Amino acid sequence: MGIQVNIGDHTSSQAGYLAVPSGDKRYMCNWARIKARTIARTIPSANVYFKTLPGGRTLTELLADSTIWINYQSTMTFYGQAVLSGTELAIGNSAFRKGRWTVVATLIHELCHINGVPGGTDRRAEESLLHCGLGKQSERTNQVDDPNTPYEPGIEG
Repeated sequence: MGIQVNIGDHTSSQAGYLAVPSGDKRYMCNWARIKARTIARTIPSANVYFKTLPGGRTLTELLADSTIWINYQSTMTFYGQAVLSGTELAIGNSAFRKGRWTVVATLIHELCHINGVPGGTDRRAEESLLHCGLGKQSERTNQVDDPNTPYEPGIEG
């Protein structure tokens, strides 16, 4: 089964983490989950990178973990949030407004936090997108965003 989308069958321990609404948001979460599995299976650098993070788990292992829940958070003003080394993450309206590629990028970013990467100025969660084929090295090097990728050079934590 693997990582689960909260469709109302889960009560999160985190305040404000809710079921993903039906319709476009739920479709994008399910698409992102499938796309993340495809990335883990077809882009070797994704699993290699995740294994180096503090939790030591690969992207494949995280996506196979049925104790991890994807929730919705309606009031956050940023893309997503996760409990450090926990099993709960949430995706906010900002990610959904940008589209499914930002939702998959947010999912992967938040899985880094579940894998032990702290927020704040630690850039490893955002850098994971480069190893997952969701950004370009030139964006990192030049600090200039390419609007054709979900990687954003200025994002921290």
